[in-house]
Amino acid sequence: MIKSLIYISIVFLFVASGDARKGNVAYEEGNYELADSLYRLALEEDPENSKLYFNLGNALAKQGKVEDAIEAYLNSQEYAENQKDRALAQYNIGTLLAENEDWKPAAHHFRNSLKLNPSDVEAKHNYELASKKAKDEENEQNQDQQNQNQEKEAPSEYAKAIKKRAEQLVSEQRYQEAFNLMESAAENDKTVRPNYNDFMERINTVSTIDN
Repeated sequence: MIKSLIYISIVFLFVASGDARKGNVAYEEGNYELADSLYRLALEEDPENSKLYFNLGNALAKQGKVEDAIEAYLNSQEYAENQKDRALAQYNIGTLLAENEDWKPAAHHFRNSLKLNPSDVEAKHNYELASKKAKDEENEQNQDQQNQNQEKEAPSEYAKAIKKRAEQLVSEQRYQEAFNLMESAAENDKTVRPNYNDFMERINTVSTIDN
């Protein structure tokens, strides 16, 4: 069974600022909108705090804001100081995607989590389950592939979140990282390349010139 998002407060209760502590209380009381606002206030004072981004991701996920939650988890991973915290960020992206039945990208992120923390039994279980679901889904899609000459499918929430993150990397002139991120997403989400192929080609060209 895919595990729910439960890491907030339990794992990252001891965050320094008053706004962060109030955010944890609001989250525990089920007031996810208020928790969201308080974590954002705390981040204004401490914009590279991995734990704050992680808690924000959980508050956003509870509100059903999938794209924003994934972006928060990616920021949490970037600023994390150890492998375990990076693994947690990847795990929760996988969990969120699995809850939305986006099985292939979910399996990808559970696998990333396992690479960072190989001893996580739940990540291993969820990776195996998501992989099986993704395979079943792929088999079903293959049966319908001959009728796939339809108009382009809109980008998924996952695809939009990854594109947004790639644009942030581009704004920081981290073109190769942006391209690698998009390429990885395209392997796991069929809506990425059809919708963002021009963007991918453009940043790939720039990264090639830079190299």
